Amino acid sequence: MRGQALKFPNLDLPMKDWPKGISTEYEELKMVQHTELKKLVGEGRAYEICVSTDCPYLASTWFPYASWEGLRLASQVITFLYLWDDAIDTPELTDMCYDCAAGNKFRQDSRDLFNRYLARILGPARGSDAGLIPPLRSFIPIGEACAFRMSEEQRDQILSELNKYMDACDVEQHSEMSGQAPTIEEYLPRRMGTSAVGFVVACLEYILGIELGNRLRSDEDVKAVFNETVVNIAITNDILSLRRELRYPFYNNAVAVLYHQHRDLQTAVDETHKIILASINRLEVAAKNILKRYPERREDLTTWIDGCKTMCTGNLRWSLHIARYALGVDALDGTTGIRI
Repeated sequence: MRGQALKFPNLDLPMKDWPKGISTEYEELKMVQHTELKKLVGEGRAYEICVSTDCPYLASTWFPYASWEGLRLASQVITFLYLWDDAIDTPELTDMCYDCAAGNKFRQDSRDLFNRYLARILGPARGSDAGLIPPLRSFIPIGEACAFRMSEEQRDQILSELNKYMDACDVEQHSEMSGQAPTIEEYLPRRMGTSAVGFVVACLEYILGIELGNRLRSDEDVKAVFNETVVNIAITNDILSLRRELRYPFYNNAVAVLYHQHRDLQTAVDETHKIILASINRLEVAAKNILKRYPERREDLTTWIDGCKTMCTGNLRWSLHIARYALGVDALDGTTGIRI
């Protein structure tokens, strides 16, 4: 694929009527979060790479109408995820991406930490976190917020999504080391975990200051909106992050997998776009069903559904903004592109 031209599909149009925005707290959030980040990791390449991701900007566009408390947690969650991912998956910072044994230990250490804060029988929250590396230490304020401010059911969902993330990252690392490209049917379920978007959606109720309750969380249409939000963001990122990932190169990416199948870059991009369009349609159908079936919960459900949709529209805005992808385009309206 290197050297080939990639034309971006029109990613704006299908979501043109979805809510969007950026929090008025962005500049203050960036100052606070980047100050904490420097204290955590110190100056150097890890700090520079995380700053290039601008996690506060992503939080501010994903959740433009959240309270300061909700926005702070969102920014901490997103920062943790990028620090964690870079610690195991960025060759500029680590050799762990080429060492499955080291990756397995890192994932197990992570699971142990998650369980101390999120499991039904909580482990010791103090004293046992000393000596953790910075990516894991960055989870501590998140774990404390979950342990002391969320219901057991909310913690269950968050822990489940974090375990999906660990499981999928395990499969992905072994896949990369094997040199065997997955099929798109094998890849898509894996990507739902490796994106970690499900973890963020599981925090959405707290971020927005609402409580759906177990009945709604277990509803099939609510689950559909949840899952399609993950699909939308994860697969959109596969298109927009492709050039960066191929620098290493990593091939667990929908476009790369479909290129392996079709041997044509634009066909692979267009087929990836079809996955996104189908997901948007499924989300819209499920959202309408929910509001029709639960009129007595319309206010909370509308807030939650709009929260899912602003995650999707905010993801596009953030992708154009960040140095991490360095796209160098100002729109995703079907007229722009890059060279791989």
